[in-house]
Amino acid sequence: MTDETDNASVRLLGRDRTPFLPNRLWIGGAWVSRVNDPATWEAAARADEALTTQLHGSVPSSSASMPTVVKDILDACEVRDGHRVLEIGTGTGYTAALLKDRVGARGSVVSVDVDPEIAATARRNLDAAGVDVEVVCGDGFEGLAREGPYDRVHVTCAIRHVPTAWLDQCPAGKIAMPWGPAFSTERVVALDVADGEASGRFGAAASFMVMRAQRSQAWDDWPDGGETKEISLGLGWRELDGPLGGFGEFVVGLLMPGVTHRTSGADPEDGERVLWLERGGVYASVGFGTDIATNITGDERLIREYAEAVSWWYDHGRPESGGFGLTVRSNGENARQHVWFGSPTDARWEH
Repeated sequence: MTDETDNASVRLLGRDRTPFLPNRLWIGGAWVSRVNDPATWEAAARADEALTTQLHGSVPSSSASMPTVVKDILDACEVRDGHRVLEIGTGTGYTAALLKDRVGARGSVVSVDVDPEIAATARRNLDAAGVDVEVVCGDGFEGLAREGPYDRVHVTCAIRHVPTAWLDQCPAGKIAMPWGPAFSTERVVALDVADGEASGRFGAAASFMVMRAQRSQAWDDWPDGGETKEISLGLGWRELDGPLGGFGEFVVGLLMPGVTHRTSGADPEDGERVLWLERGGVYASVGFGTDIATNITGDERLIREYAEAVSWWYDHGRPESGGFGLTVRSNGENARQHVWFGSPTDARWEH
């Protein structure tokens, strides 16, 4: 008999995700078949980890999210019995089933996914599980006005820009989603909506695939930054490196809207690390390390903007993401949004 305490989805969420998973999972750079390698497939399905379920070319395009992260967003959404819920991003259908578990027979869940194949598979999964959820193939950015208004909007893809449609269709409820700047991993945020405005504070880290229409353009290759020159930025290599790979990366991203980054090279303790920055097709790099003179290529303004963001983070005591929040206001198709530090009336950056 299987011990369900070893099944992360059952332990954390009260429902097994296994019936919703496809027979092939992308694990460790290869497809693993439930038929040919049931032990590996089953172990992955029961683990507290994200699983890629679809590729477009060599790029992951759909996944089953880590149960811990699924729980974080569900808890933030505060779904209650009788609620009407709009889900953006159906995926396997598993999260839609969890939402239906929470709204009960008196509530309703409608889930929208842009991919016809994913929507059809999720619909079959939900039907097989006996879960009453309406699945619609459409653009989640537009919501689904015909079934509104909603008490909750639950989003299962990472968001860069919140659409006005979600505020209009959930006028007095809550919108929960993974939101983040292009620079870093996202954070959970639950926005309380009232009078065409929504606001909330950032919470736990939540790495999700970005909504397809909002994904940053992939870097084709390492750019040629041109001539290398030494520079003084008023920061040592430890300060320049400090935010990278930790919670500071999210904060720097908040202060640098629209900027993406990559790193190359060695651990700066032993050699040179190079940080590459990009915004709107403009590139720059900064190299630093223990015995390395700080040097840059490309757009110096972008590098100095990074240095200013890092200095701000240190000057304010290296605050974590929980010190920041997001406010969104209806404004045409794309809502107007800004990030704030401390409270909604304090320091702010337009996004």
